[in-house]
Amino acid sequence: MAAFLKRIFGMAPTREPDGEGYIPSPLGLRLGVDSKSGYRPADFGGRRYAGDRKIMVLCTEARYLAMTNGALFSTGHNVQETAVPLMHLTAAGFDFDVVTPTGAPAILEQWSVPKKDEAVLAFMQAHRAKFDAPLSLAALVTQGDLDERSVYAAVFVPGGHGAMVGLPDDANVGRLLRWVSASDRYLVAVCHGPAAFMATTQTGDGPHPYAGYALCAFPDSIDRKSPSIGYLPGALPWFQCEQLAQQGMQIVNTGANGATHVDRKLYTGDSPKACDALGKLVAEALLKDLAA
Repeated sequence: MAAFLKRIFGMAPTREPDGEGYIPSPLGLRLGVDSKSGYRPADFGGRRYAGDRKIMVLCTEARYLAMTNGALFSTGHNVQETAVPLMHLTAAGFDFDVVTPTGAPAILEQWSVPKKDEAVLAFMQAHRAKFDAPLSLAALVTQGDLDERSVYAAVFVPGGHGAMVGLPDDANVGRLLRWVSASDRYLVAVCHGPAAFMATTQTGDGPHPYAGYALCAFPDSIDRKSPSIGYLPGALPWFQCEQLAQQGMQIVNTGANGATHVDRKLYTGDSPKACDALGKLVAEALLKDLAA
């Protein structure tokens, strides 16, 4: 009876048409996916970066996140959370490279596309090739490209539950994040992006480099409730805020209302609602820093 009622009220997770997983229920999509993003153009006072420093966009190449009940959530990176910060950064003159653990295509949640947002749709179409043919993080690490001469001024980890798959247990992601900290570069993440920070525990190099930092992230409390409306097809196997707190980080938000937080060169946001402000904050910081 409960399963029947969930179907009637649009609360049952939906089988994806082209795979073995589930996407959010109709109710989950209505509540969790915007038809238009919060993107609002900014001109940055006429300033535009003209140097060779870039943004590295770290993405997962894994599509499925297994729930505790065995159901597979068909995920990846949220399209709004990926596009909107990059729209501001590119408007400020910064180019970006997409990087995945092995160079396999980055996975985006196609069901998360804000279908009525022409600006986001046009941006993703223009840059689709970067996501389809990314660089390999393993190759960058092996080749010694992560040093003081690196062109990357910042690493950005978009949100979406996909950030919980393949990135947190990748030692090269851990090496990348330790390099970002040690070289005093910018680290940017939104929503579930901070889940990737757990990768530093894979390197065996001592305490988490961002222990003692404060950040915003998507709240565990909402993730725990998500199965009840069918956004997730079951309970998550672990929760990012809980794990990050155990590594010494402080989560400063309790909701998902668009909060951002800056702690030194760690820039974070809590949800899709935070992406417009987060992108502007990071662009302003980089324009100021790299103009010095």
